[in-house]
Amino acid sequence: MPTLRTLFVGCCLAFALPASAQDEKKTPDKADPEQLFVDALSADKLLTKGEYKRVQAVMSSYFEKKYADDIRTAFGDDYATLTKFLADNPELRDTLYTALDPEVDQFVEALTIFRELHKLGPDKLKAHANLAVALCVVWDNPKAVYDYRGHQRRTRSTLPTDPMKVGWKENYEYLLAHESELKGAVQNLPWEFLVHMVNNRTPAAERDWATKNYVKKRAGIGSIYKEIVYDTEMLRTEQMNGGGKGECKLTGQEYTLEGIKKYGGVCAQQADFAARVAKSIAVPGEYIRGEGNSGGLHAWVMWVELKSVSKDKVEFAMLSEGRYFGDQFYVGHLEDPKTGRPMTDRDMERRLVTLGVAPEHARHADLLMRMYPYYKERKNPTPKQQLAFVKKMFEIFPHCERAWQELAEIAKDGKTVEPPDAVNLANKAIVSFGAFPDFSWSLFDSILTSQKDKNQRGSVFEKAVLKYETLGRPDLACECRIKWAEYVEEGKDYKKAAEGLAQTISKFPAEGRYVPKVLDKLADVCSKYKDGTKKLGKFYLDFLPRVPKTRGTEVTEYAVKVYEQAYDFFKANNMPKEATQVESILTTLKKAKPGKL
Repeated sequence: MPTLRTLFVGCCLAFALPASAQDEKKTPDKADPEQLFVDALSADKLLTKGEYKRVQAVMSSYFEKKYADDIRTAFGDDYATLTKFLADNPELRDTLYTALDPEVDQFVEALTIFRELHKLGPDKLKAHANLAVALCVVWDNPKAVYDYRGHQRRTRSTLPTDPMKVGWKENYEYLLAHESELKGAVQNLPWEFLVHMVNNRTPAAERDWATKNYVKKRAGIGSIYKEIVYDTEMLRTEQMNGGGKGECKLTGQEYTLEGIKKYGGVCAQQADFAARVAKSIAVPGEYIRGEGNSGGLHAWVMWVELKSVSKDKVEFAMLSEGRYFGDQFYVGHLEDPKTGRPMTDRDMERRLVTLGVAPEHARHADLLMRMYPYYKERKNPTPKQQLAFVKKMFEIFPHCERAWQELAEIAKDGKTVEPPDAVNLANKAIVSFGAFPDFSWSLFDSILTSQKDKNQRGSVFEKAVLKYETLGRPDLACECRIKWAEYVEEGKDYKKAAEGLAQTISKFPAEGRYVPKVLDKLADVCSKYKDGTKKLGKFYLDFLPRVPKTRGTEVTEYAVKVYEQAYDFFKANNMPKEATQVESILTTLKKAKPGKL
């Protein structure tokens, strides 16, 4: 009976035959590539730190066998030349083939781009491998690329150059032609960062303008958001007439980077300008949109403030400009440049930051999890064995997104994860993603399925609430506090539930999107215990003066909402004095004209 080591070596040898060693007129052997990988994966050595290169090579060889027809179709008449080039440059080959993901990438389109990149110069391609990979995984689906034409249509300006004519080739040629000015910024960054740079349709003339005026300001580049003079008349008239119907200084002018700088705009133009200038001078950056605590929509810019890059680490800060603190834009949105799917800026930041800490460990665990479905199908591991496999990923890379998501799925059966382990894993998620609470919050319910003790479940949610409050995330804190209160209610400790809800409300008196919902929950809980109604009445009187009544010169919907809640409560509970007091303020709010409150 062969040992695991013998099996592993045999499988690696099976993968090792390069495509260039085969008859170029013959399709490479595709005999059950998944089983070969699964057999190799069964050797536990691949599941330990330090084995990234081996895993990458196995995955790359799997790709060559599994998608041999796609490779031949994409490479066409250049098949022999390109397979030899890749065999001679195995690191580039393995990076390319493992960056391509069957769930999201279009292989023929991506590899066709690679073929054309090779035609532009093999030596250039070797020197800019990560840039080439980024272009392949972004431009295989051009719909995923950031499209700024909506801003031009909104301002009713003109486009001197059609941005849809700018593609992967224009990005590649511009970055290489200006490499000395850009100080080789694209050569060292991992492709996962570069996808946020090459999803750029800005024409060459505008990039020239950006490079000339801003390359020396690369440090803190996002701050140029503030250089765009805000068009207050555009905002005012759009509020009256609707989006795209405002009086804009850009109307009739050219919608270019220089034009935006000259004529100004609202936050959308500020963010578009800063993001496209950043991309044009080789800084990964994105246009982000979101909703503030007053319900208003807004746009800002995020970018990678690079400090240093090595094979083992990318030191950088993920910064933003225009994400005004007072409006609490907790979560922003963009399209993933690799997939075209909606994603949050929090996910983008988490993925880049955790990857930057240990790029090889991050890729190692992710590749193993990508092949995990085949492992499950062929080896039919028990749920406990599946759990053990996933936990090994945490040893390789504690932030592996796919592993945590698979853990949550495994835990849903309520049997595989023991109750104490469920609590430990939930707490581990809080710690592992301390700076990225959105992700840990998405995991709790599933991970804790087996833990039926309400006190134990509640303790995890209370720990999370305190973490979210400390991080200044009332959106998560409020949602989590309501969930915590439900567990406490089941134990009929209504007073404790009310005190916790009141604590979170008091922490965030300006949070208009979430506090009304928690107030409703607080009113429900207070109705269930002695003196609860009396305490809620006192809470309202203490809390209402802390609620901001205006944003700028406008009365907020939030202020009206909570005063209405308070009035309804006092009226329903026969507190006429308090009801009259609140009603007076509410009437003033509803009648107030801008700037007259």
